[in-house]
Amino acid sequence: MTSTVGSGIQMEESLWRTFTSLLDGPSTARGVATRLGRPVATVVRNLNHLQAHGLVCETGTDRVGHHIERVYRLPEGAVRVKDERALDLAFHETERGLTLAAFNGLPSAAGMVSVCVPRDRAAGIMTRLQQLREEIEALQQEGDGVKVSLFLAGWTED
Repeated sequence: MTSTVGSGIQMEESLWRTFTSLLDGPSTARGVATRLGRPVATVVRNLNHLQAHGLVCETGTDRVGHHIERVYRLPEGAVRVKDERALDLAFHETERGLTLAAFNGLPSAAGMVSVCVPRDRAAGIMTRLQQLREEIEALQQEGDGVKVSLFLAGWTED
């Protein structure tokens, strides 16, 4: 199975798992490998590939015993997933965000609204929601702002 992420890069399963392991925060290749139960060499290749496509960046180093290892993280900014895995990613990020907000005493709200709207209004509604997403995305900043995650979908049941 492959996923399309960011600027259209197709990710096969191993790359996807390496990428999503960094959603929980920065890690060394060894840390990712341990979490995933994968060989370190495979994870290093995956991280190098993701880094070459701008989907992972180095954030420093960490001393592990006598070794110094690179620490990787996801870059600041929007992550776009364009396939069925977006839902799993949205659930993971929502759960993680609510937990972190509660832990840090920040305001939070999460919920899902599923409504049926008139067919002739649906395109306009989705356009307005996309514009709001773009407006929020334009506010992106480096550092310690408040993270906002959105999931949008429109469909018919006929």
